[in-house]
Amino acid sequence: MSVNRRLFLTGALATAVAGCSSGTTSNPTQTVSGINLPTYTPYPGVQPDLKGNAQGLLDAFLKYPDPPVKAVNAPPMNGGSVSAFVLTSSPVPPAVDQNPYWQELNRRLGTDLRLTIVPNADMATKFATLVAGDDLPDLIVPALYTPNGLPAGVANLPAWMASKCQDLTPFLSGDAVKEYPFLANLPTSAWKDCRYNGGIYGLPVARGVGGSLMFRRDDLLAEFGVNPNPGSFAEFRDLCKTVSGPGRWALSQAPTDFISQMLGLPFRWKDEGGSLKSRYEYEEFKQALSDAAQLVQQGAVHPDSFTNNAPVKKWFNAGTTVLITDRYTAWPQFYAENIAGPGFAISGMRPPKYDGGGFAATWQAQATNNFTVMKKSEPGRVRELLRLCNWLAAPFGTEEYLFRKYGVAGVHYVMKDGGPQQTQAGVTQTVLGVRYIVDSPDVIFIPGNPNATRQSYEYQASIIPTAVADPTLSLFSDTWSRKQGQLGTIINDAQNDILSGRKPVSTWDDVVKQWRSTGGDQVRKEFEEAMRTQ
Repeated sequence: MSVNRRLFLTGALATAVAGCSSGTTSNPTQTVSGINLPTYTPYPGVQPDLKGNAQGLLDAFLKYPDPPVKAVNAPPMNGGSVSAFVLTSSPVPPAVDQNPYWQELNRRLGTDLRLTIVPNADMATKFATLVAGDDLPDLIVPALYTPNGLPAGVANLPAWMASKCQDLTPFLSGDAVKEYPFLANLPTSAWKDCRYNGGIYGLPVARGVGGSLMFRRDDLLAEFGVNPNPGSFAEFRDLCKTVSGPGRWALSQAPTDFISQMLGLPFRWKDEGGSLKSRYEYEEFKQALSDAAQLVQQGAVHPDSFTNNAPVKKWFNAGTTVLITDRYTAWPQFYAENIAGPGFAISGMRPPKYDGGGFAATWQAQATNNFTVMKKSEPGRVRELLRLCNWLAAPFGTEEYLFRKYGVAGVHYVMKDGGPQQTQAGVTQTVLGVRYIVDSPDVIFIPGNPNATRQSYEYQASIIPTAVADPTLSLFSDTWSRKQGQLGTIINDAQNDILSGRKPVSTWDDVVKQWRSTGGDQVRKEFEEAMRTQ
């Protein structure tokens, strides 16, 4: 279940990964209490330059440790093969017989890693075929949440997991995880999204809670002489007007989420004394839609932003747009793809309170990007696969991480200014999708650019103390697992109609009624039940 994070910004999937978790009383096999999650044991072998904290601020590294720490002494496997179903948003890499990186990975793992690498666009079809064939690989990066809900062949997610997937609780619960020290190094918050049927049914790919932000081109804003930190919505609107002109637009997308934060709205749900209220049900959300629509009509938003797969990052890097909403993980990508030269500079814009008077709270993100399940196997085989996954989770700063992420020095990357810079061979060969099987804890690191790394760290340090977590994170709703695509389409289509001027804001009340009757109210009920039992 690799989730396109851009969909989080528009509401089309609205945090699909929240379903990979605990349950509701409407599904009696789902329980939360009594699960002894893996004992968190931080890896002591590498120390960051800028320390994170328990609130969710990530560790930051100004350069890659030199020499890197050698974390293991032998391959985790002793021959044989391991099959895995993985997803990718990159072009599919060369096959193993034409891919020196893949061959070297197999050598270091001590096994023949047989990957089925599936582009995100083909996820639903390929996973449905996998389920229908009932011949599951050893490791499955689940495509359990598609734009249309659960894939064909999975009528009930918890039941499918219990029937086909390995319960990892005996191997990972409590101190048992210490047999796999790099898995023990994963934060507890990430494991919460792997709870099913009263047990641990997955291995998480952890991510920071910093979530999405409004990136800004500081180099371009400086040329315009505008304040990069607007103090209210009115000042933000004026900034957008000032920087927009022929061939340039302030915004890569309509800033509905950013304005929602200014207005104090929740990302998805707000807990009002045990009862949940959706962001879409607040009167203030109509204000956010109205303001965003006006920015579109005034020419502050790129006119092609409503098309599917719009190249919003390319616009931002080219300076065609000055502001873009994206996940914090895009920070190093923007620098890697920079075409503006050494003067290129970006940072994050904090949302001001709508009428001024300080900064508004941002939204915390899910602690996991996705998780991987294991097909049912005998205990010896489970331990073998966990040893392999432990190797894949070797942390930043280790020799193993450096190879896993960047490949072989001199072939797939070169070190420059304390950071690995990928060669073309590195770009094409290393994107095997293994980082979506399991990964080490995320860190802040922009290769070869310590100043940008520090800026990213300082931005996260500024927003995380007040960031608000959605009350349904790590909770399960059966209706949401089946109808999230349908519900998201109702919201997304209606928003686009209003933002593009095809319909007035006054139509929003009817949209909310449709959303509620189609399943929104049932989702609310199931999440409220889950909140009471967690």
